Amino acid sequence: MNMNRRTTQFLTLAGTALALAACSSGAGPVTPPADDVTVLLSVQPTGGSVNVSVGATVVITFDHAIAAGMEEYADLHKGTVAGLVVAGDWSRSTDGTTLTLTPAVPLKPSTPYVIHIGGDMMDEGGHVIGLDMHGGAMGGQWATQSMMTGGMGMGNGGMGSHMGTGWQNPDNGMYGMIFTFTTAAS
Repeated sequence: MNMNRRTTQFLTLAGTALALAACSSGAGPVTPPADDVTVLLSVQPTGGSVNVSVGATVVITFDHAIAAGMEEYADLHKGTVAGLVVAGDWSRSTDGTTLTLTPAVPLKPSTPYVIHIGGDMMDEGGHVIGLDMHGGAMGGQWATQSMMTGGMGMGNGGMGSHMGTGWQNPDNGMYGMIFTFTTAAS
């Protein structure tokens, strides 16, 4: 046990020395590479979009491959995140970096919609995907429990299933990220 404690102390001291050396050389603090974190790169339509075509598809892009089956944790809701899920087919690109929803029927004109991405979505390496690194800049926001329930029980469309494993972010407890848009009048 003493060997482990000494090794840990040595590594901690060595890491501190490297960080101090970098700071004193003017290079700034040493930060670990973010290569092990898959991040959300884009969402189309972006959050806050208006006059979106009723024939639009939803496209979500990541910088690395997401795990197979993660399309289960992406939905399009009509109205609010507590609204009914729009029927359609989600597909994952062959390289695993893109999810695309093709709605079963055209979207309704002049109607708000919400793209919902699960907060515990995983990449192929088993890491939680970083939604917040770029999500806010794309008009996204974290979904709270009160948003999910619509303020009344489980809300419309059985929202309880959108609050469990795959949906709730383990770091902040939120129920994924949402991006709203409104379709064009015709």
